[in-house]
Formats: sequence, C-alpha cells, structure tokens
Amino acid sequence: MVERLTYDDDLFLRMECVLGVPVVNQIVWRFDGPVALDALESMWRMLAAGPIDRSVRRARVPGARDSWTAARTSADPVFLAAPIAREAVDRWIEDEAAVRLDPIEGPAWRLSATTVETGGTVVSLVGSHVVGDGGALTSAAAAALNGRAVPNDFERVGLDNSASSSALAAADVADGIGRIGTAFSGAARALGSAAVKALRARATAPADPGPGVPNATATSADGPRAMVAPTEGAWVPSTVVVDCLSADWAAAAASKGGSSNSLLVAVVLGILTGSGRITTEDQVRVALPVSTRTTGDRRANATSGVSIHVAAGGKYRNDLGAIRASSKQAFLAQADRTAITSFELLKPLMQLLPDAIVAKLAASGSAPLCLCSNLGNRGVALRTIGGVDATAVAMRSITQNTDVALLRRTGGGVSAWWNESGERATLCVTGLDPDRFPSKDHLRGLVEAEYERWNLTPEFW
Repeated sequence: MVERLTYDDDLFLRMECVLGVPVVNQIVWRFDGPVALDALESMWRMLAAGPIDRSVRRARVPGARDSWTAARTSADPVFLAAPIAREAVDRWIEDEAAVRLDPIEGPAWRLSATTVETGGTVVSLVGSHVVGDGGALTSAAAAALNGRAVPNDFERVGLDNSASSSALAAADVADGIGRIGTAFSGAARALGSAAVKALRARATAPADPGPGVPNATATSADGPRAMVAPTEGAWVPSTVVVDCLSADWAAAAASKGGSSNSLLVAVVLGILTGSGRITTEDQVRVALPVSTRTTGDRRANATSGVSIHVAAGGKYRNDLGAIRASSKQAFLAQADRTAITSFELLKPLMQLLPDAIVAKLAASGSAPLCLCSNLGNRGVALRTIGGVDATAVAMRSITQNTDVALLRRTGGGVSAWWNESGERATLCVTGLDPDRFPSKDHLRGLVEAEYERWNLTPEFW
C-alpha cells in the first residue's frame, strides 16, 4: 500500500528542499534529578518502531505525489551530551533544535539528554515537521513513554517497503493522472465559487461604506524601523522558555473573565506592544492553530487554524471576555465547517506546482504577526520518564537556517506555545523580528514585564 504525502506534508517538504528553511518540532523535559538511561533507551526503541521513523520517497512521475516509506536511516541511539552548567540549559536546547534532520534520507528525528552540573537532567526530542506536526510528535512521545510504538491518533501505514519498483512506478502513474484531474477540477470549482462571491458582494455592498466601517482583514502596520540587527547574514530568532504555577495562570485568567487561551493571547500582545512592533492604535490579527487529528489518523500533519482580531488598545488587560468570546466563536466555526473552501479546492493544484514556481511564490510569503498555540494539558501525558516526573515540559516549533533578510521580508512578530504539565504552565516565546527582538536578554525582559503585569512569577529555563 502506497501512502501519499498530503498538501500540508508537501508544504513543509518544499520549505526544506526548495527554500532551504527546514521546520522542526521540539519537546523538552526538565528534571530536578536523574533519569535512568534504560528508560530513555526504551523510549527510543518505541519511537524507532513508530510513525515518526519514516522517510519520503520522491515520485518520479510528473503530477504524482511523493509517498512515505520506512526510514532509510534510523535515528541514532539516545545521544548523551556532556554535563552542562545551569546557565547553559537554554543554549543546549537551542543547539538540539538546530540539529540537521533529513526527511528523505533520514534520520528525521533525534532523542538526546544531558545532565546539569548542579543537579538535574534535560531531555530533548526533535522531529522534522515533514514527518509529523507538533500533535504527531507529542502523540508519538506519549505512546513511547507508555510502552507503545503507535499512538491511537497517528497510524503507521505504508512503511513496509514490500512493493516492487515496477509496482511503485505504476502506482505513481495512476496517482499522477488522478491528481491532475483532481487539481484542474478543484481549480475550476474554486474559480466558479470566487466569481459567485464577487457578484454577491458587488450586489450587496453599500455605495460608500464610510469611515466608520472597519476593514475586517486589517492587521497591525509596522511603524518606522530602526535597523538594530546586521543588514545581512545568518540570524537565529531569540527564544525564551518560562514557567509559572498552573494555578497562578488560571487565577490570573479568571480574574479578568478569561480562560488560559485568552490570557495567552493577552500576554503575547503585551510582548508585541512592549517591543514597539505594534501600538495601542492597532487592530492585530492573531493566528490560533487548531489540531484536526482524530483517532486512527493517517496524516503526518493534521493542523488547521483560525484567526481573530484584537484591538491592542489595552482594554483586554481589564477584561479578557472579548478575546475569549471571539476565540470560541472562531473555534466553533472551524469545527462546524461543512462547505469546502476555495483554498481546500486549490490544494491539489498547488501540490502539482514545480519547485521553481513554488520558490517564486514563496518570495511574497509572510509569517504571522502574532501566533498563539495553546497545547493545553498535553504535557501531562508526557510528564513521566522511567517513573520520574519532569519539573516541566516545553513544546515548540523552530524554523532553521534563517537569516536577517528572510526574517525582515516575511515580517513575523511573536510566536508562542503554551502547555500545562501538572503544577507547571510552560510558555515558549520566539521573537521573529530581528530588530524588535535583537537578543534573548531583551526578549526575556519583555516577557518578565508582562508576567509581572499579570501577577505571575516567571521562572526562566
């Protein structure tokens, strides 16, 4: 059985192979004491037999989608680094996030650990976004920690390598023919739908909307920029990881009529405002990723998303209700979506595009100004390794091989990932703007100020 890459899988493969900017997901465990090596080795064996241990087989027939195969090169056994100082923990985590992974030749993931000289252990698992999104990686890790190779929501399929070369070639021909038909059919439907919407909009639009009608798609406009970072060259975006008590986070949210998710949005908006990237006059588009993974899912990447708009004027600091309500409405609309969007109809066509065209289209691509990924209590299922509970668990996504020109051109702001793992709530914050977030210390100061504003006590990794 040949299992093909989806549009989303292909997107991350193109980012790596065409644009040269791989995206990886990372889970990090922080322990106050030692973790048994045999527990880590058991975890590695389960991961090696699970769905993230795979490779991409590039199709040789025009129009055919790439497919999955068993890993050409399996991940190395658990990498044990030399002990590190307490103040070097964040540097070690970043170095692990920068490790070279290969979704085609393998390995596509890596499990590593180190001890802290003053006591404690840090464990890192990184995986290529091509072979699995954050939900897939956490599901695979949680299953491995429970002695199972395959999680309930991420099936291991199409990886037996039993098909002959001729059978694979024939399957590629059939897939190519079918996908070309699907692509053009989808494009025709999308164009028809767009034409109908345009006619309806023209028929119902007022002659003069007037100054009081806001632009629903407006986002913050970046103000005058001081070039703090170098004009060119490699640049790793600043990232900080911070804990606080889960109970304190919940209390801070409840005190302003909000939820954990609406407080996350508020904190990230505060960081953006403190950096000068947005002003209190701006209407900010906030991207909220949503997992669409279900039991028995076969997709490596199963993430969608919604957007809300928040006035950055500061009213949300006293009342999180508006953020909470608009987020809930967006999530419900996404879950209840029955009509196929034009974007969905165009996905087959976009997956057919040659690399050269993809590279040209990517030149006008942009990154979110404000991305808030609430992973909830997924950290609870990951908390224990070998009977030892982690102090905290962090999860995040990282784009590798970035440079100043790319980051400025794509216009990203702040990306944040939040989760609970028992008594701790952990936030990973990345500043994608090299001029507004020129250093880790600068970003840390902004995060610390925002935590204090919400009466939260930050503990930085």
